[in-house]
Amino acid sequence: MPVSSTTPVSRRRFVAVTAVATGVAATGGCALPLVDDEPDPLVPLAAAAARDAREFAAADASHGDDVARLHRMADARRTHAERLSAEIGPTDAGETPSDGAAAGPPAICPPIGEVRTRLRDDARRAGEVAVAARGERSALAAAVSAACTTAVEVVLA
Repeated sequence: MPVSSTTPVSRRRFVAVTAVATGVAATGGCALPLVDDEPDPLVPLAAAAARDAREFAAADASHGDDVARLHRMADARRTHAERLSAEIGPTDAGETPSDGAAAGPPAICPPIGEVRTRLRDDARRAGEVAVAARGERSALAAAVSAACTTAVEVVLA
């Protein structure tokens, strides 16, 4: 049968034990490095911009009167990819996210309807990142969102 102690604890001893326990808890939290396991939200934006730049630049006569517009949007999306990649910085592999994007099969520009849908999705994602981010990252994501929305609502209207 367990024995319980009925020895009273003095106020001084209680304060000392509480202070030690608080100190151990506080220093234990400070000793652990913070690990950021969440992926950088700018990486998918940079990848989408690089993809759009490649594919929109591949617009040909099958896109009719929209070829010149798609080429201008390709230039804008290339700028987005470069700026986003510069903000992200080098990855673990030592490359920027858009470096490896040029490899692979030849780019084919999608139909205008798909371009509009893709740009709307990119604008929505960039807007969400802008709201969640801070400082220059927020401003950059907001600029990408605004540019994609303008492309859909003005350039391709």
